[in-house]
Amino acid sequence: MAKKVNGKSKKGKGNGKFKLEKRYEDALKYPLFDSIFNRRSRRFGLGMELPDQTLGFKSQYDPKPLDEVEEALLVWSGTGLTGLCLADLPPETGIDLLCQWTGRTWPSACNNHGTELFFTNDQGLYYVDVKHMLPKNHELDMFFKMSRNEKMERVLELYRESLVKLEDGRADLPDRMPGLFDFNQWNTNKPGTTVFIPVTDITEEYLNLLHLYCSNTYGFTIIDDLTRKPAGVGKWIKKGRLKDSVKLSLFDLESRVLTGLNVEQAFICQNMSLALQALGLAGWTFSGFIPRFAMGAAPELFKGLGFRFIQPKKGVLDPPTTVPVGRDGVFEGYCPPYYKNMDEAIDAFHEHKDAAWESTKPFPYTEPDKHLMRAPQPTETTKQIVRDVANYIYDTYGRFPAFVDPMYMRLVFQAMNIDVEFYDEHYPKGAYSDTHLKAFLRNHPEAKGKVGKKVGKKMAKKKAKSVNGKKGAKA
Repeated sequence: MAKKVNGKSKKGKGNGKFKLEKRYEDALKYPLFDSIFNRRSRRFGLGMELPDQTLGFKSQYDPKPLDEVEEALLVWSGTGLTGLCLADLPPETGIDLLCQWTGRTWPSACNNHGTELFFTNDQGLYYVDVKHMLPKNHELDMFFKMSRNEKMERVLELYRESLVKLEDGRADLPDRMPGLFDFNQWNTNKPGTTVFIPVTDITEEYLNLLHLYCSNTYGFTIIDDLTRKPAGVGKWIKKGRLKDSVKLSLFDLESRVLTGLNVEQAFICQNMSLALQALGLAGWTFSGFIPRFAMGAAPELFKGLGFRFIQPKKGVLDPPTTVPVGRDGVFEGYCPPYYKNMDEAIDAFHEHKDAAWESTKPFPYTEPDKHLMRAPQPTETTKQIVRDVANYIYDTYGRFPAFVDPMYMRLVFQAMNIDVEFYDEHYPKGAYSDTHLKAFLRNHPEAKGKVGKKVGKKMAKKKAKSVNGKKGAKA
């Protein structure tokens, strides 16, 4: 059963007793461009073994999980709430598309923030519920003019507030085919690792954009590629409300929505990748999981993230594959079975969006009333056209969207404590930074003096053998 994890800092909250360790202070002031230039995929962690003829190596150390502060910094750099978006748009054209006013560490189409983060470690499977969080006191920048100590305390407070524990123990993610590609099986979701999986709700922004495309200004005629006929909007074409000369393929529409949203997962993973460099951790972004198995399409093989899947009645394939619609009670799409029909789902979408515009909610402007009152609202005709399109899709295909998964997963990010001895064995100097070396030595101070100096042992031996074996080589 999902439950909030709202533990408070043992060192106090906002009372000056919180003490930031030097290594985390160093991480918070780590240079941005160093993070960018030092970013590499480092896949070998403590306790791991890579069975291979040329890069083979077995760690002599036990796995060591990330601590709470490390996970909090990764999560909040990846997807954390940071204040309010500026929404510096002309109110008459565009601002009405904003679904909420919060600012996160990554950009989102129409600020809908439809991508949320799941992660698993040795202790359990978690969901990071940031979507429902709001900044206090209408803060544009929640970390403005804070000391590093105060920033870390605030990050921990927000992280704990957002955390929802779904299950005890490490998630049953795929560890073999058909769920995980062969080349990722040796080190993925192993003891000591934290695996982060961003999942994108396609339905919210899809419905939001339909209100734009079906508005009087644009009036796109949406055509179903499989039937080559209007997608439930024939009467609106006849009335002249939609433009028969401006056609939009349903495939094209859904690929636009998908590509506009899937980049959010890349933003989140890149943010965490950069944070790895500052923390001296190993990790990488990858796509080795086959999404439907990782999300839970075949629980008899892998329970995965425990998402609900439905069986469409029609698709490009026959029979169509099942599609994920949400994790019950945690992260649900605007579509059946969470709603009786698409009319009810659209009503819920409007209720959610309208709530963000209530006068009691925080806004970024000095005089929000003057600005917001100029934002146009969709007409009843536009709303009805959107209903007609959405109902056509669901009635025809038994799902919404028609061709794109309602809940979409693609990228995965893993973080763990680095074992620099693997890189000393197989790589020349430069495979890891001084920050990585310091982090390793904090975990294993007994290795001081033997790591970080003699690197690329096999390479050095091979080079020496090659030089000594040359005929006429000078002494």
